[in-house]
Amino acid sequence: MLQLPLPGVLLVWLMLWLVAPAQADSPAFKDKVAVVTGSSYGLGRELALLGASEGMKLVLVDVRPEPSQQLAEQIRSQGGQALVLEVDLADPEQRAGLIERARVEYGQVDFLFNNAGYSYLARLDEMDMDKARHQMEVNFWAYADLAQQAIAVMREQDGGTILNVSSILGMRPAPANLGHYAATKHALHGLFQSAAQELQADNIKIFIAAPAGMRTHISRHSTGPQANPEVDRAADWEDPAIAARDIFDMIQGEQVVFNPGYIGRQ
Repeated sequence: MLQLPLPGVLLVWLMLWLVAPAQADSPAFKDKVAVVTGSSYGLGRELALLGASEGMKLVLVDVRPEPSQQLAEQIRSQGGQALVLEVDLADPEQRAGLIERARVEYGQVDFLFNNAGYSYLARLDEMDMDKARHQMEVNFWAYADLAQQAIAVMREQDGGTILNVSSILGMRPAPANLGHYAATKHALHGLFQSAAQELQADNIKIFIAAPAGMRTHISRHSTGPQANPEVDRAADWEDPAIAARDIFDMIQGEQVVFNPGYIGRQ
């Protein structure tokens, strides 16, 4: 067995401490209430799992609620708190009062993770206007609507955090057929970078996370004439758990726009 002198032991211990993951039940998150949209798959699921490990009380929102129900049962079996709301975020009537429902259940809403979204794949010349509008409703207007609802509650609480999941395609030119999806992400940057300035006096923090590709169900759930659910273009992309961890780290800081995952480490 290798014997290290005391200074060497201390150095190794320090290095391990520096690279260790954040401890569960961080004071920044313990007993806080978080609403997570798009919680059944991908990044939303990982945000919910990480939130539960940090001691948060969760409201899971998804149009496909069965996986979120299973996740909530898992969290509750481990001593956590989670409820599931089945909501079609494309429908303003279903979105109405969503944040208030969370507040009534848990007494407060400290975090909103605007994460739900999907891709409508079509060239501009073959665009179906109704389908393009539906994507904008889910990927942009639902974010704005829920944020507006959360702001009212967070002002009464003297603060809160709103995290909006964008994409690297909201910051760079998009490949062919992804223009409509990219447009929704660019719109998020435009609205919420301004909102971050508007809400500083209310102690409400606004963040925009713009990851690159992650292993999600985005291919399976894509729509449009260029969509091919048989080809999983996300199969070799990054583990969304990595981006989730980066997001939890970054929302404790002050940088409004950031790139979680490998794209942010290049």
